[in-house]
Amino acid sequence: MMPSKKNPSSPPRVAAVIATHRRNEELQRLLDSLALSTVAITGGAYVADNANSPETQALCAAAPCPCVWIGRTENNGPGAAWNTAIARALEDSGVTHLLVLDDDIVLPPDALAALMEALARTNSAAAAPILFDDHNRLWGFPEPVDKPLREAIRRVHTPEECASVFGTNAYPFCWATGACMLYSREAFEQVGFFREDFWMLGEDLDFSMRAAAAGGGVFTAQAAVPHLPPPPRSRTAPSANRNKFLALLQNLSFLAFHSPHSAHLRHYLLGNFRRYLRTEGYRLGNMRDMTQAFWYGAVRGQPAGTASGFKLRARAERRPAAVWGE
Repeated sequence: MMPSKKNPSSPPRVAAVIATHRRNEELQRLLDSLALSTVAITGGAYVADNANSPETQALCAAAPCPCVWIGRTENNGPGAAWNTAIARALEDSGVTHLLVLDDDIVLPPDALAALMEALARTNSAAAAPILFDDHNRLWGFPEPVDKPLREAIRRVHTPEECASVFGTNAYPFCWATGACMLYSREAFEQVGFFREDFWMLGEDLDFSMRAAAAGGGVFTAQAAVPHLPPPPRSRTAPSANRNKFLALLQNLSFLAFHSPHSAHLRHYLLGNFRRYLRTEGYRLGNMRDMTQAFWYGAVRGQPAGTASGFKLRARAERRPAAVWGE
């Protein structure tokens, strides 16, 4: 992609790109919130629908803001869906920024303004908010570059506490959770798009690392965004939860050894592997799967969406679910 030629004096033009799959209630809520943003989404919203659902198409057609529905016949993860929406949004040469979103966040009216201000003040390629859950507890936060700030952000529990500690400044991050991220157009021109070989869980961290390494990434506590997924399905098969956990372990192992800004992730791997065993049971089969997830990700450099990940999960799926703590 050729670098865009924009008039420096022209106002920013933000497009929203959204990945969704059969969550129309959450998507409607998000589109409603975009229409209330104090910084208008003048580039429109682009919804990549991994379910190719006529109901979602109709919802987008009636959205309160300009919205383009993109039906996808293959559900191969959020990374591929985001990439489809990003490519369409960037066809508009006037778009200067992309707001990359999960379908289950709600954008507060002033959040985009705070993110835009953080980007402009620091001349960075990426800006991240603070994410909180339906209990007003911090759900996800960027990993600060500065080590004392890493310790400080883990001592706060609510967005109000975070704003009190971090004030109005913007701080460099190593990586950030991608449920809500603002990127300049140049971020995609410099480092490409999201990887599509993660299957799920981690492609957002990888892209934020690459964008931050190339053009700088910052976070601001002045943008606090609720992340409100629907309740877990009561009939979710135990093997599905196990597969997601194994994908997470393989992807984190890959990131910790093969992405920029990621060496400190290695300190968090042990806790995640220990949590896997506590959840799935201390059995030889689970230990073998866990070890292979690390081997494939860290040593062979293969995320969970590659052939090794599918093979690992297919084998794990054949085992019966463990009793918790077994």
